[in-house]
Amino acid sequence: MSDDLIRSLQRDWQSQEFDADQVLSRLRRARWIPHLVLALEVLGCCITLGVGIWFAWIAGHQPEHRLLFTLSATVLLIAAPVLGVATAMARRASLAWDDETSESILRIGIRRADASLRAIRVGRWHVAIVAAFVAVLWTLQLLHFIDAVEFLLFYTAVCLAASLGAWTWMARRTRTVRAERDACIRLPLALA
Repeated sequence: MSDDLIRSLQRDWQSQEFDADQVLSRLRRARWIPHLVLALEVLGCCITLGVGIWFAWIAGHQPEHRLLFTLSATVLLIAAPVLGVATAMARRASLAWDDETSESILRIGIRRADASLRAIRVGRWHVAIVAAFVAVLWTLQLLHFIDAVEFLLFYTAVCLAASLGAWTWMARRTRTVRAERDACIRLPLALA
């Protein structure tokens, strides 16, 4: 290789957003985070199941809102475990920690980034399910199967705000995770 090519590669490497020490240090410091995130997601799934059970109880005790709460309970009791399992499966690879060599830590970084990207895809399914459910409720309202306009206005506003916030966060997080993943892939090439 020519000296100019080597100097050019060094300048390119040094101008990258993430350097080797930064990536390796952050991965070491954050080795417990995937466990915490998975625990919080399991807790969220359990809370959602609890709300589903509560809605099922309300459906049995309030005949005037039976259809609304039965549908809500059904969606929560089916979607929560399915999406919870999908999220756990997506994050499973991020829980392992190999021996601490530079190469293994970079592999861990790539595995964690891939797991985060899979979990974000599951998160987008959450948003899609919420949007579909809100559409179904409004359709039932328009067809006069349920009568809950005030509730639907409030519920739609809450779901819209939460979904937009989640979608924005997931888009930002996707960019960050992809940049970190790319840095982990480029590091061995630059260190060689």
